Amino acid sequence: MDIKNKHLLPRMLVAAIGLIFCGIGVGLSLYADLGVDPASVMETGVARVTGLSFGTATALINLAILLVVLFIDRSYINISSLLAIFFIGYVADAVTWVLNLVFLQSPSLAGRIVLLLIGNVIIALGVAVYIVPKLGVGAIDLVSQIISDKGHLTYRWVRIAGDLSYLLIGWALGGAVGVGTVVSAFMVGPVVQFWRPIVYKVTDRIPGCAH
Repeated sequence: MDIKNKHLLPRMLVAAIGLIFCGIGVGLSLYADLGVDPASVMETGVARVTGLSFGTATALINLAILLVVLFIDRSYINISSLLAIFFIGYVADAVTWVLNLVFLQSPSLAGRIVLLLIGNVIIALGVAVYIVPKLGVGAIDLVSQIISDKGHLTYRWVRIAGDLSYLLIGWALGGAVGVGTVVSAFMVGPVVQFWRPIVYKVTDRIPGCAH
């Protein structure tokens, strides 16, 4: 049994934790209602046009992108790519549901700004974590990863360009655009880079997850 198969379970757990972080971050951003991250703008736009829930719209978009990637370079599609179809959107739905139960009234503007910033930091942490096990990435992040790898370009700037593209598509569909969207477009990529060395200090101790 090779080392990748031998340590598959802990690698899957690390990937799942990263995806859960992403879902929590998105849920906090949605609840802040100041504009969500660019990918979620696109997803809320699709949800608005189709009448689907955010989680279901997210799952369908992820699936559609993976079908395209299947023909471009199927080696990028793996366990995390499939898990992300369901984890991120539905975890975000659960977070917003819980927050609506906890807070009987909408938070103040200052509170919403804090939620937005925390949400984006958690999204970036999630991305940094679930990339580590090399089990693939979610479809939304897969686009930036493929362009960065095949074009030999810095991930930070490719991610920013990708986020801006999602933003424009979502805006055209009537997605949840706001001041927070602009902040997210320029924040997530650099913060992923910030989190990576910190995440490595933990994941390097987990079997099969050394970078």
